[in-house]
Amino acid sequence: MTGPSPYGVQDETLVPLAERYVSAEPVEWRGDTVYPMYCAPLGPDPTTVSLRLRSAAPPDGLLGFGIGLSVLGGHVALDERRLRGVDVWADAMSSGIELRVQAAGPDASLTLTPVWMDTTGATASWTGNYGMLIEHTGADAAILYCSTGIGPVDFTELVIRVEVTASPTDESRYRGALYDLGVAMHGRGDLEQACMLWTQAADFGHAGAAYDLGVVRYRRGELFEAERWWRAAADSGDVRAMAGLAEVLDRRGNPSEARVWRACADSMQRT
Repeated sequence: MTGPSPYGVQDETLVPLAERYVSAEPVEWRGDTVYPMYCAPLGPDPTTVSLRLRSAAPPDGLLGFGIGLSVLGGHVALDERRLRGVDVWADAMSSGIELRVQAAGPDASLTLTPVWMDTTGATASWTGNYGMLIEHTGADAAILYCSTGIGPVDFTELVIRVEVTASPTDESRYRGALYDLGVAMHGRGDLEQACMLWTQAADFGHAGAAYDLGVVRYRRGELFEAERWWRAAADSGDVRAMAGLAEVLDRRGNPSEARVWRACADSMQRT
């Protein structure tokens, strides 16, 4: 970027941006609409998140900076692992990077927010004058002008392009069709047929099907099977399944693990 920028340094004596946010909703700052995060809903198919660095002008005193990706009600698929989120540093985005995310429930979404590493090696976010201006360039793409939480507000510190696109596979289409057919059978009152279809869908990795199977088994008093299916859905990031799993674990005499899952569900619902 060349020439003066309308997104440059502003008066840092004002209340820090982090103290102005009350939710994911934006705040007004010197005539600009500033967001604490970029949010995008996730559908049932695997989704590709593309990140590419446009420009970088980090403040002094940082060992690194970038963008934090979190998935609410789902996970990031990385090297055969399922993660709730990852931090992507600026150098990794210089040539562009793609990440695969997967929803696990009906209200799944992803968020992006600035992160940085100070001279002690500690990673930080959600503090100081962090935030972003969002320029939508298409239905699924945007330019994010990010300010870290160090020093005054400066939306030229990190500028990235993000694109979020559904990437359906033959397997995801098949498991989705099995699940939808199971929902139809359930609506017709054929619970056994619905469970058979949901079991097939869950075996192909459909977290929603695993959750529904857990509900059926729990209502029947089959706590072992309810735990099995809710654990599968919870491991994929389904918040509903985390709460259900905690209830089953309490009833089966495992309160310590129940507290862990309940805390995990609560933290994701507050994000």
